Formats: sequence, C-alpha cells, structure tokens
Amino acid sequence: MDLDLPLDAEQLCQRFGEQRGRPIKLIAHPLPAGMPNGVWLVAEDADYFFYQANTTKLHRDQIVIHEFGHLIAGHQMIGEGGMAALTAAAAGAVGDEDAAAAMQRTCYADEREWEAEMLASLIGEWSSRAEQGVGTSASHQGLRGLQRVLGGHDGWL
Repeated sequence: MDLDLPLDAEQLCQRFGEQRGRPIKLIAHPLPAGMPNGVWLVAEDADYFFYQANTTKLHRDQIVIHEFGHLIAGHQMIGEGGMAALTAAAAGAVGDEDAAAAMQRTCYADEREWEAEMLASLIGEWSSRAEQGVGTSASHQGLRGLQRVLGGHDGWL
C-alpha cells in the first residue's frame, strides 16, 4: 500500500479503502464512559470507525488500528440501525443515551477482541521494524524506491 513511516493510522485506512474500493471514514466522538473506545460500523456507503475523541494521538491510532484489525479479520459490525444513531450522535443530532444504546449492540466475543488486538499488535510490530530499517519515508518517489530496495518497508504493508 506504499505506506509512509512512521505509520499513520489515517493513511492506513485511506489506502486500504482506496485499494478495495470502499472508503473507511474515521470519526472522533466523545464516547460514553464504560463503552468501548472504538466501534466499527458498516454502512452502505462506507465503513465507519468511531473512536474516542478524548484521548492522545497514540491511543487514537491504537483504537483505529484495532478496529482495522476487526475489518481485515472479517468480523462483522452492526449495520444501519446502530449506524444511524451513532452518525447522528457524531453530528450532535441525538443525545449520548441514543449513542450508548447503539453501542451496546456492538459487542464482540472475547475471541474476536483478542484477534483484532493481535492484528493491531502485528501491524504495530511491522511498523516498528520497518522504521528501524528506513526511519521516515522519503517524500521523493525515487528515494522511496531506493529505501525499499535497501531494506525499507520489509513486510506485507
């Protein structure tokens, strides 16, 4: 996917969405306490990753990559009903109660959570190893190619 280093979760989702012809939209939202920090919802037009707005960039990236793990593992999230409530919540059209009710219908089995977290960890490990070989990706296309030839992105992303 010709991802830049250091890994950027937004770029990962954008490039993967472009590659498969279905966008992944990231939406920051102050998710209620006691609920997941992230939710993947499937809609007709795109996949939506809602993530906790009140957190650090590092934690946000982990949340987004975890949701990405659910997607690439083939786990299915709730569809239009829950999506409508959370989209409206993100737009400020409904209250936190409606958003919380939608999120309560989004629970995964523990095995799927473990799998998504393992995939997120593997992506993070790939990124770390790739950065050790390349550092930061060059912006010039010729230099990017040279970085790859000399041991750059070494892996599947």
